[in-house]
Amino acid sequence: MNKQLMSYLLVGCLTLLGSWGVMPAQAATNSSTENQNAENHQDLVQISAWLDGEGIKDTASDSHKQATESSPSFAINEQIIMVIEVATPRWLTGGTEIGNMEIPNVIVKQRNPLATNYTQRRDGQTWSVQRWELTLYPQASGQYQVPATPVFAQVSAPNGRNVKAKLMTPPLTFQVNLPSAMLSNEEPWVAASALSLSQQWQVSSEDEVLKVGDSITRVVTIEGTDTLSVLLPPLQTRSETNGQANNIHTHTHADTNTSAMTTASKSYHRYAQPNVLKDSQSRGNYQSSRQEEVVYVLQQGGEVSFSALKLQWWNTKTQQLQTLTLEGRTFTVKHTLASWFALYAPVLLSVVVALIVGCFLVRFMVRYYRQKPTPQWWQFSAALGRKDWPVARLLTYRKLRRQSQQLELGQYSSSSSWQVLSQRLQQAKLTRFGFVQLWLKLKKVTQHWQSRTRLLLSIQGIQLPKALPELEVMMNRSYLQKSATKPSIKTNEIKSE
Repeated sequence: MNKQLMSYLLVGCLTLLGSWGVMPAQAATNSSTENQNAENHQDLVQISAWLDGEGIKDTASDSHKQATESSPSFAINEQIIMVIEVATPRWLTGGTEIGNMEIPNVIVKQRNPLATNYTQRRDGQTWSVQRWELTLYPQASGQYQVPATPVFAQVSAPNGRNVKAKLMTPPLTFQVNLPSAMLSNEEPWVAASALSLSQQWQVSSEDEVLKVGDSITRVVTIEGTDTLSVLLPPLQTRSETNGQANNIHTHTHADTNTSAMTTASKSYHRYAQPNVLKDSQSRGNYQSSRQEEVVYVLQQGGEVSFSALKLQWWNTKTQQLQTLTLEGRTFTVKHTLASWFALYAPVLLSVVVALIVGCFLVRFMVRYYRQKPTPQWWQFSAALGRKDWPVARLLTYRKLRRQSQQLELGQYSSSSSWQVLSQRLQQAKLTRFGFVQLWLKLKKVTQHWQSRTRLLLSIQGIQLPKALPELEVMMNRSYLQKSATKPSIKTNEIKSE
């Protein structure tokens, strides 16, 4: 028992001494080995990078060096893929991390979170290759430089240990230009390899008979390939304001810069819903979409028209400028009783006021002309309305005599049109329109003749004699008789009192 106990104590002491002295030495040895391997990581892992796009097809590993040596050219907003390859003759034992990249006036996205792994034969040796993709979207013309970006990888060393390596991508340059002289920064356009437009119309009425208060919803969807959802311009809201399953990665978010907005017009009230933007990728195919939904609440009856929508886009595959169009639509809206009154209230009010004023004028004229002689133009109009041609003819002669002191129409003017009218009047063949024409023409000719005659006579200093002196004498006599009888009446009244 004592021997066994001593042996246990001896083993325990040796274990304790080993943990204090031996194990730290082993740890220090392993750390120095890893650092030494890290310093020699170029023999274990290599990195390469190049730019890829529709204008560059050198994506093979044996031709990417040519792409990096030259400075490729792209269009504004065109999707540029930066390919990063990490290769090792061993194998990768940990996750690869790509450092942050910032380029002025360039949107940098890692839309594909997964890498593509494959093997490749190099100088008779099998290499494990891991390919990553970053998407770049330049926003302006100019020369751009992609800075060296850190990449962290972990590979297996020949001694069986894992080595962490920090690699740097080579700097790259590229040129960005406006693809067509017909494009400008003032009008929105898109650069993509494929683009489509679609729309849907929805009405709140089940029988599709729209009335004031109903709503019309217009949903416009833009879908593009090799572009970004934030680069798809608004169409309906141009003056105002998107899952991952298997190997498909989809990002959905609401456009925070275009919240629901309300605008009003005479025909409708407009309510714009938040835009829905979507970005997805599947097996290296990048898809983006933008959906706009606007609700129009109808406010007036009649026809409501919605204009067509157009969008220009640069096809990066064919290097051509194309245009997409969505047709507009016109709806017929029926009035409700309230909307009808609201629309025509000013007109109705004006009509009522006009009727009231007209009634007062007619009543005033009736009272006035009960004690006054009726105007000749009124008598003439009434005679034409009754088709009393003799009275109309008599009034025409009276006007002729009153205006020009003449008795025959034929002597009033020598124009052919006047002679024709006067002859028809004498032959009783003049129509109602002829009477009106003769009446108005007589007045116009009379005014012109009188003004001209007075002007000539005033220049010559001649005074015309009065046309009917006997009538003036008779009027003076009647006036004297009336003035003579008035005092006698007053005296009789005084005597009676």
